[in-house]
Amino acid sequence: MRIVYTTDIHDALKELRVLLTKTEADLYLLSGDILYHAFYDDMKVYEFVCLQEEFYALAKEEGRSIVPYDLATEILRNNEGGYPAETVLKAAEYRILFHRASRTMKEKYGMIEDLIRKYGNAASFVLPGNYDIDLRYTALSSRNLHKNTMYFENLTLAGYGGAPIATSGIPEKLAVPYQEAGRGVEFYSEPYDFFVEVEPDILVLHNPAYGYFDRIPTLGHVGSNGIRNYLDDHPATLVLSGHVHEDYGVMMKSDGTVLMNPSNFGGVDSPYGFQHGGLFAEILIDTDSRTVQEIFLKRLKGNQICDLLHVRRDENRLVGELMKDAAESSIDLGLFLRDRNGTVIDL
Repeated sequence: MRIVYTTDIHDALKELRVLLTKTEADLYLLSGDILYHAFYDDMKVYEFVCLQEEFYALAKEEGRSIVPYDLATEILRNNEGGYPAETVLKAAEYRILFHRASRTMKEKYGMIEDLIRKYGNAASFVLPGNYDIDLRYTALSSRNLHKNTMYFENLTLAGYGGAPIATSGIPEKLAVPYQEAGRGVEFYSEPYDFFVEVEPDILVLHNPAYGYFDRIPTLGHVGSNGIRNYLDDHPATLVLSGHVHEDYGVMMKSDGTVLMNPSNFGGVDSPYGFQHGGLFAEILIDTDSRTVQEIFLKRLKGNQICDLLHVRRDENRLVGELMKDAAESSIDLGLFLRDRNGTVIDL
């Protein structure tokens, strides 16, 4: 079975059309962040973010756990002179922008559904990230992998999207909640409980497992402890993740589980410079043995697909070799292949 996997699409809809047109697969997995902006107009993005942050700050000042939309609604409905007129006007403006953002994002998801229907040549599933809203209420609902199980050939796929952060500029009340919190005996992880119940062959994640392609420069590891706990006790065929553009790579655990983050498909600005993206992977799985046999890391550059790296299974390890277009890579391919401890393997 051939899977095409791409993550962190970030509004790269034109590039997604080219990808669907120029590749062939049995299954496409299109993972979040699917979108990047909730408005077409950059000025509206700025206005929305400013108001959103202002209402977050107001809630914090009042010592309340309430999202900006609910606070704005409360101010308008029950003010009774308690807030300045300027704050009331901002609350009204925030609600207007919130609903406009929701409509715009749903329009974009509709465009993606149209692209898949028109240009896709195989089954396609999607997973939301922290730049997305809950896909249950969009045109992509039937393809939504978040907390859902799909069956393809004799493999079970399950996904858990979102990330444990609040993303500025995204309608927070519509975002995918990431249900994991606490420590010690009070620790709770919805993704852990979900995967224990399903025990999938393929896990599709936005936020990675702790310690696996989850390291952000200056911040350290940001992955899910619950998913890490699950993977420590449950082998899988394949674990696909994204979210952390900078910590890309592929590795195989001692139990045969292959984990991979190909890095971002859509180009984005970041604190570490512009990340050009275009990256995706073609993955070959032997469905009888439920094992990953080969992975081809590729990059879409303009309308051209560049072959960057070939990784294959050699008994209980992965080996890799650079391909003809390696010089076109937007990431350091020398860091991509890891051993079971996460140490870089020289190509």
